[in-house]
Parts: sequence; structure tokens; C-alpha cells
Amino acid sequence: MPATDTHKPLLVSQWGRALKRRPPRRAARDIVLQLHEHALPRAYREGARVSLDRRSGFVKVDVRTRLVGQHFFPPDIKTVSLTRKHRANGAAIGDSVGKLHDHLGVSALPARLARELRVRQPFLARGLSRRGLSDPTTIFNPDERYTFSDTSFPWCTSGKVETEAGWGSGVMIGPRHMMTASHVIVWKPGNTCGWVKFTPLKFDSSEPFGHAFATLVYSWNKADGSDGLNLTEGAFDYVVCVLDTPLGNATGWMGSRGYDTSWDGGDYWGHIGYPQDLAGGARPSFIGYQDFLGESSASLNGRSSYRIRHEIDVIPGQSGGPYFGFWSGEPWPRVVAIQSGQNLGGPGGDNTSGGGNPLSELINFARNATPRAAASR
Repeated sequence: MPATDTHKPLLVSQWGRALKRRPPRRAARDIVLQLHEHALPRAYREGARVSLDRRSGFVKVDVRTRLVGQHFFPPDIKTVSLTRKHRANGAAIGDSVGKLHDHLGVSALPARLARELRVRQPFLARGLSRRGLSDPTTIFNPDERYTFSDTSFPWCTSGKVETEAGWGSGVMIGPRHMMTASHVIVWKPGNTCGWVKFTPLKFDSSEPFGHAFATLVYSWNKADGSDGLNLTEGAFDYVVCVLDTPLGNATGWMGSRGYDTSWDGGDYWGHIGYPQDLAGGARPSFIGYQDFLGESSASLNGRSSYRIRHEIDVIPGQSGGPYFGFWSGEPWPRVVAIQSGQNLGGPGGDNTSGGGNPLSELINFARNATPRAAASR
């Protein structure tokens, strides 16, 4: 599957020479950060009061009510599965471009945490893999991942994806558009899914860019990952979530490019995710200087995408995180694949990601169809 531009990406070892480091700058205009959003049951709304302690910075929401112990769950959100008709109706084919804002700092690699701030938790492998399927967990020694808190570009474009079933990872790929794995989404009947929250560069309880909730999800395929991912599910394991807040105004976003098989074996790629064995998924981790080994193609709705094999260290929680590289002359990286599966064929098997031309096509369609927020949840 040739890419639209087949010149090779930069090796990770070349990023430092290609990207000029700079500190963050004061933004030219105010940027709205959504630091907290909480849906109240109708019975609580009349008695709700918000207060701010200006000394400590804590914001409190108090509710005066006689109804206590009440659960409240947000409504499901709408989903759209792209089909053959979407290409006939003008779905854009080709790469998507990224965005680097003037107010963001830039660094070629995320700065490592001080040793005293590093946290690691034990992890027990599930070992559920069967032949032809994959499931989440393989670290190929030595483990080269490291957690970080660096909020410069492009690290600030990645973040934590939370759902009613747990968490995964994701990346901004448009002004209000976030990409994650299809199997991270909690798919439900009637073209709906459960709530999705995205927090760029969340670190412990800190949200340096605020957060947003999804109001719409675009996909090629709905994969739940509960019984392993087959070839088609793994090859198309990516979705675009339209957010209720344009987080990209603060973080910028990555571009994208359809994967070219001539890039196999090159140490081009970086990856960001929220692994459960490093700080319990509370901190982002980075791994770079990595290559892809090979791929298998799958077709769906007239498109062909790849399940790409690799031995890049991944653990549950990193699913949905981007694999990205830089190209000469471009200030922002391009996503070429999204972390999908692990232990292909059995314990110790290859890890996998999903990528190909349909990845960029999905991004372009979502950005063109919903440049503003979709209907409220």
C-alpha cells in the first residue's frame, strides 16, 4: 500500500538535529481550558452551588438536597461507521497535516523524570492469546519505556483516554479530533457507545491542558477486543472521536500518513501511551528508536489496511497510543499507526498496530464533516 509521499521519515536519532528546541511562550490570546466537567442529576441542579478558594485554588461543587446516594450516568454518544458510500460522497483521500502553535515549547525527545519521581507497579500477564489472535501484554527485554511530564510539543498532543470500562491512550489529530483504538471504545447497540474522556498529557491528577468529552465517534470497524483481535479488527483498530472542546487550540495536533511497506526495519518511530505497569497508568510513557517488522493486509468496505507487527514494548493501557515519525522540513510529526494488540499467536509473540491509507482517510472525513462540536451529549 504505497503512501502518497514515499520519501522516508527521519530516523529518531535525527530528530534532535531537525527540531529546534524552544521554551513555551505566552499565548497571543486567551485559550479556554476545560479543567472540570461534571453532569448533575436533574434533582441536584436546583440546589447546586460552586465556590472557589482563591488561596488554595480548589473549586467545590456543593449540592443541597434530601436525595442522597443517587447514581447518575451520562447518556451514550452517537457513532458513525464509514462505508463505501462515504468515499462516493467525498471522503478525502490522502495525508492529513499537523499543527504547531507559537505558544508551545518544542523538544526533540521528552525529558526524563527525576529518579525520585519514578514509580513502577508489578504487572501480571493474562496469557489469553490463541493462534491468529492477539491480547494485551508483551515487553521485550530490555524495557526501554520511560515516564515523563514534559508538556512541550509534540508530547502535549497525546493523552489518556478514559471510558466506563477503563482507560487507553490517544492523540490529537485535529482541532477537536482525537484518535484512539477501536477496542478502547465501549461499543453499544443502536450505533452508540459509552462516554469517552480525553486528557492531554495527564500526569497523576494534573491536567495541564484540561480535558474534553467525546460527542461523536467515527470508525471503520467496531472491535471490542474482549476475545482477542482478528486480522481485520487489528488492521482497522482506530477511530476518531469528536470532542466537545477544541483542545487542539491549546495542544496543536499531529498529522498523519498512510504506512508504506518500504519503511519496514527503519528506526523511525516514537510511541506514547499510558501503561498500567508504569505508575498504574497515571503517567504517560515514551519509547523511541523503534522499527516495524512487517505487515498483513485486510480489506473492509473497499479499503485495505495493515496489521503491522513490531517488538516495541507495550502493556495494557498503551492501546490507542500513536506511532509517529518526523519528515524533513515539517515541524510536526505524522501518525502512521495506532497501538492495537499484543502477543500475536501466543505469549511472547509480536505486538501489533493498525495503520494504512484508511487511517488518514478517516481523519480527513471526521475533520471535514465535523469542524465544530457535534450535538451535545
